[in-house]
Amino acid sequence: MAADARDAAYQLKPGFHTPSRTAAIGMYLFLAALFMLFASGMLGYGMIRVAAMNKVALHSLHMPGGLWFSTALVVAASVTAQLALREVKREHQESFRRWLAATLWLAVGFVIVQIPSLVVLLREQAVMKQQKLALFGLIFFLVLLHAMHVVGGIAALGRTVRQAGRNVYDHEHYQPVHHVALYWHFLDCVWLVMFFSFLLVG
Repeated sequence: MAADARDAAYQLKPGFHTPSRTAAIGMYLFLAALFMLFASGMLGYGMIRVAAMNKVALHSLHMPGGLWFSTALVVAASVTAQLALREVKREHQESFRRWLAATLWLAVGFVIVQIPSLVVLLREQAVMKQQKLALFGLIFFLVLLHAMHVVGGIAALGRTVRQAGRNVYDHEHYQPVHHVALYWHFLDCVWLVMFFSFLLVG
């Protein structure tokens, strides 16, 4: 009965149209699907990289320096998203909106910083293509795939920031903020695994 009452409250609250349990299940299923997508991509990279050992030695691939900066940005975005969630639970609306906006700008910065690195990866692939290898091309694809999901997250963040400005969220109704934070934690973990795998195996 208590859960039904909470769901009814979400229906009445502006900006909430999905029962909390349904939205939570949908979010976890979505993240599970993304996990399988990125896991299969990394598995494919590992297999191709090992198969190319006779042509390109391990640890011989060098990642663009900009990817280090973008790593710092995505980690920072995950931290600020968690701080925003903490503040809305405490009903600190001003600091909540400030941390949420910071998350949005960090996410935008992540994409902007990655663009030159993607160009470098394409140039490296053009050179490696002469050896009939697609290692940098595969890294480019995986980095681009992650960046596309970041762009999707930016769209969700933008909507959440707009709703926060309308005082839609409070200590009882913050599920979308929780989902945004969860999504950024997921993207953060995926990026860290990808990036350091490229460094260790490359």
